[in-house]
Amino acid sequence: MSDGEPLSLLDVLGAQFPASSKSSLRKLLESGRVTVNGRPARIAKQALTPADRVVVLPRPRESTPEWPLPVVYVDEDILVIDKPAGLLTSTVPREKRPTAVAILRDYAARALPAARVGLVHRLDREASGLLVFSLSPRAHGALKAQFADRTAGRSYRAIVRGRPRPDRGTIDASLAEYVDGTVHPSTHNRHAQSAITHYELIATTPDRSMLHVRLETGRKHQIRVHLAGMGHPIVGDTLYGGPAADRMMLAAVELTLEHPAGGRRTFSIEPPFTL
Repeated sequence: MSDGEPLSLLDVLGAQFPASSKSSLRKLLESGRVTVNGRPARIAKQALTPADRVVVLPRPRESTPEWPLPVVYVDEDILVIDKPAGLLTSTVPREKRPTAVAILRDYAARALPAARVGLVHRLDREASGLLVFSLSPRAHGALKAQFADRTAGRSYRAIVRGRPRPDRGTIDASLAEYVDGTVHPSTHNRHAQSAITHYELIATTPDRSMLHVRLETGRKHQIRVHLAGMGHPIVGDTLYGGPAADRMMLAAVELTLEHPAGGRRTFSIEPPFTL
């Protein structure tokens, strides 16, 4: 944008897409694909300054029945799925059990040969919820960097035994993985890694509570071990002392990240369980 009289959002889009009619640009705004400074913008008359950053996000591909896992969002750069509980995200090459990344790569090899399904982060097998995969080389590096730099936001719902006190707080306890694959708090193990979890009470019954949980770091079993360490293990997480249930009551329900094409995006789903 140049200095001078303030321009409207429609004026800026018109300069970016001179071949498009105003009607087409208004439809573009209505579609939710335009962001100003990372926030969705839909008002054509919105006044802008030279410092404002306008980004038009790529057109999403239509989700098709052929995708073998539930798709929340997909375009040419990223794929966001709702991973079912009980499905591994990924594992060692000789693992015979199905994994999300193997299922998606097999599908892409047959139906979308140009796509390159890249692993970005993981969810525990027993947990369900939002996972993002890259579909292009530029997306893979950009997404991996966000998780490494802790700029990607991850929020969860969990049902735990009892009621945490206080109702909200931060758990800052380093974690170390043992040879049997379990994870434990540790202050002296040289392999221990910093782990920070934020939680907030949403609802409670006499014996259980639903929590909103936000990760600052993303260690293996982090939420499960931190909550169990408070004396409030996740329902269904028998590995760390939780009451038995049909499934582990932990789900990734919100994921916020910078789209590789520009603009910060938030994806969300409803929790698959209730208190």
